[in-house]
Order: sequence, then C-alpha cells, then structure tokens
Amino acid sequence: MRSLFQRFCIVMLFLSSVAAVSADEMQGGIRGTVNYCGLGGLDGMQIYVPGKMFAVITDESGQFQFDGLSAGSYTLFYRKGDRVLNQNRGIQVLAGQTSELGVIAFCDRKGMASRDGGVSTAITPAQPLCTASSNDPQCKDADGDGVVAALDCDDNNADIYPGAIETCDGVDNNCSGTVDDNVSVLVKHGMGVCDAGKISITQCLDGYSDCDGKVANGCEVDLVRDDENCGSCGNMCAASESCGLGFC
Repeated sequence: MRSLFQRFCIVMLFLSSVAAVSADEMQGGIRGTVNYCGLGGLDGMQIYVPGKMFAVITDESGQFQFDGLSAGSYTLFYRKGDRVLNQNRGIQVLAGQTSELGVIAFCDRKGMASRDGGVSTAITPAQPLCTASSNDPQCKDADGDGVVAALDCDDNNADIYPGAIETCDGVDNNCSGTVDDNVSVLVKHGMGVCDAGKISITQCLDGYSDCDGKVANGCEVDLVRDDENCGSCGNMCAASESCGLGFC
C-alpha cells in the first residue's frame, strides 16, 4: 500500500499532466466529402456551422474538414450564393476525435452551375422539370423526405435520401452508391468504424478502455477508478488497496 506522501506525489503529477493538456486535445472535428450532382464541390459552395466562425469552401474534390470544435452536437449547412442547398443535423463530436460523415450526396437543378460559373451543359441533372401540377411519378415524394423519386434511391423510406448522414446499418442511407461509406461511429467513451454494417472500436477516450471486447457498451472501463482494471485491463488491486488516478 502506497504511503500518503507517495499518493500526494501521484496526485500532483496527475494535476500537472491535466494542466499540460493542449486546447487541441479538448476539441474535435468533422470531416466529409460533398458530391453535388456528381460534380464534387462546386466552386463557391460554402459549408458552415451557423453561429460559429467555421466555414469551408470546397474545391473540385468536394472534401471538407472542420477542426477546433468543442464536444457537442452540430448542424452543417451547404450554401451556394444566397441559397441553402442542404443541411445535416445532429452531428456528434467528441473531444480529441474527428467525426467522419463519409459522402454527402445531393443534387438541385436550380443551384447547379459549371466550375467556370456559367450554367452547366456538360452534365444532365438527375432531377426532372417538376411543377406543382406534374403527374410524372418521378416528381412525386412518396416518403415525404423532401426529395422527389427521381433523386431518391429509396422513395419508400424517409430516412434514406441524398444528403442523409450515413449510419452503420448495411444500408446506403445517403444514396451515394456505397453502403456505410466506412464512416466513423460514436460509441460510449470512444469511437469506432463501420464495416459492412458492423462496428469495431478504434479509439477510447483517455482514461477509458474496452476490456470486454463488446461494442454495445463501448469503452466501458474507467481505468482511473476501477479496482479490477486499474490503469490497464486486468490489473486488479489487492484487497487492501483501491484504485485512484490509475494506481493501486
């Protein structure tokens, strides 16, 4: 059993290490790729977080990334000129980790333009010329998700449409043509990756670990306080000891 002086030294070292944690380690990020009408990112397309000083203008690759976000839930807006073309709500961010959205695929005829700023003639939009009185079945929105059948890869499911956030369920939620898109998935106290509808844990927050190998409960062990897994999985403290700051 450690002496009072030894425990005091450990506490002081722990507090010093906490004070040394950089601001970057207390923040997270969001990353993804825009595929707009098959063009990638349009010249001048802005992706931003409302109310925050975060904005990205995509290049031809359509890739974007936001860093320096405090842990929490965010909404991303996609704007071309004065028109909001799409939005993604409820994106969760963990400190020290980047949430991967995969491909955000959507299309809008009115916002479509070529890379030189003119009207695009090289690509035929997938969206038909629909009017309020149109009887064309491709102009209908059977599932009420705001996307007409011509653009929706599953017009019978309101959770599946171009621009939806991809989830790990073995389904192409965002109509990008790829199932699951290898997106990052948040788990308890950590993050995992999706592959063919199954999640595997790739990273745990500092002080936590996945000791039982079960994805359902995530990184379930608090290594700082768990007497049976003190500092590392399987490191059990003696009967006369208790775990504190990861030490018995």
